[in-house]
Amino acid sequence: MDLKPVADELYGLPPKEFTAARNAAAKQADDKDLAKAIADLRKPTVGAWAVNRLVRDAPDGLEEALGLSTAQLTMRELGRKRKELLETLVYRTLELTGPLADDAVTQVRNTLTAAMSDPESAEQVRTGHLTKPLEYSGFGFALPVPEPAQPDGEDALARKRRERQERKRAEAQQALDEAEQALGEAQADQLAAQRAFDRAAERLEDAKRVASAAEKARKAAERKLNDLS
Repeated sequence: MDLKPVADELYGLPPKEFTAARNAAAKQADDKDLAKAIADLRKPTVGAWAVNRLVRDAPDGLEEALGLSTAQLTMRELGRKRKELLETLVYRTLELTGPLADDAVTQVRNTLTAAMSDPESAEQVRTGHLTKPLEYSGFGFALPVPEPAQPDGEDALARKRRERQERKRAEAQQALDEAEQALGEAQADQLAAQRAFDRAAERLEDAKRVASAAEKARKAAERKLNDLS
């Protein structure tokens, strides 16, 4: 028995099943060091488990998303690709896991965003052994395509104007990225709420059918009792 296949199996389980399965695997280990290594595996948060589940499903676009952490794209192209792939992958995660609490959906979004921005985070996600969500800040470590060289002879005033305009453009792009992320989170929350509502509506219809059948049975029994009186 090796640690990796054991970890592969454990981190694919729902968090509520993790501890019992881990303890059982540790007891079955054929040496003390392996048993200790298994026993030391940490239970994942719901958000981390959801990303691990996504990695095991390996949907279209996942590897492309992780590859953005080292992609050579302009900031505009990078922001567009991140947004496009993030929404697709969050939606796929919810399809795999079912409805998640708001904080767990946020953990999924933050982890995927970090993985699209930082090569080390991307590698952590690829293992499928996450125990906690990853965090993202700034534009990350992706390699933007160099901007065109400025023409020779640019005077100091023109350079300052250009630099000020570039700062404003970067600030505007960051504000847009943050707004798009907030919108995506709201849309994911809406999707989870809609699914919960749909399931509740189905349960209500099932309960109505059961109640109707029970009422018919009661009336039939009542008529039978009256006939015997």
